[in-house]
Amino acid sequence: MSLFRAGAACIVALFACALAPFSAAQQTRPATENDRYVQYFDSIVFGNEFAGRAATVVRKWIEPVRYKLGGNAAAIARYRPIVVGHMEQLAVYSGVKFEEIGGREPGENFIIWFSTTNKMIDDGRMLAANPAEVAGRQFESANCFFLSYYLPDGKMVAARVVANADLPDQELVHCLLEEIAQTLGLPNDDDRVAPSIFNDSLKLMSLSLIDRVLIRLVYDPRMRPGTPRAQALPLARAILTELNPGGG
Repeated sequence: MSLFRAGAACIVALFACALAPFSAAQQTRPATENDRYVQYFDSIVFGNEFAGRAATVVRKWIEPVRYKLGGNAAAIARYRPIVVGHMEQLAVYSGVKFEEIGGREPGENFIIWFSTTNKMIDDGRMLAANPAEVAGRQFESANCFFLSYYLPDGKMVAARVVANADLPDQELVHCLLEEIAQTLGLPNDDDRVAPSIFNDSLKLMSLSLIDRVLIRLVYDPRMRPGTPRAQALPLARAILTELNPGGG
């Protein structure tokens, strides 16, 4: 049984509950829950919190993620189990395979770096393909941030997460989950999507049902990397219709 089929009952149950409207304007134009989910998908997959970085095609991992943890040694020891737990959650709903590799073993395509408040920018520039990427107020004010790299066909090939180990536990646990999830091809934050790890006004430490649905939509086999937005939105709606016939 596929992940979509196995989760259909939960998704239908969610759609039966009252959700916050996607925007104030839409309160006067009632939308089905499927309509709202397409809007959530559009915002989180094709939007971007950094100006000029909005996606035009679906971007996703096809190859396994081989990751290393680096930076502050005490933070690595403390948060490695948290990272593993987050990746196990994400693997269930995306199908992506995550594997930690040793510090001296070659072949990593993902790095999670535990930094400190005064070193975030320097560490980000050290890890970036181009240090100039890590510039601007968005990075300077971030408690955590990610960098992701992809081919023209939408296939993700590398990612970096820089996390501030000075944060309180709850905030860092949330931060790690959000940033890792965003490197899967869901790069945007939107406070209109709730409850969700992609909502910065909340500090969720596990995936909400909304998050699980969005990840499943991106990683449905029919949603191929490189799918243009104009094709991806109708496809997302078709998948949602299978999960929630009638869209109510």
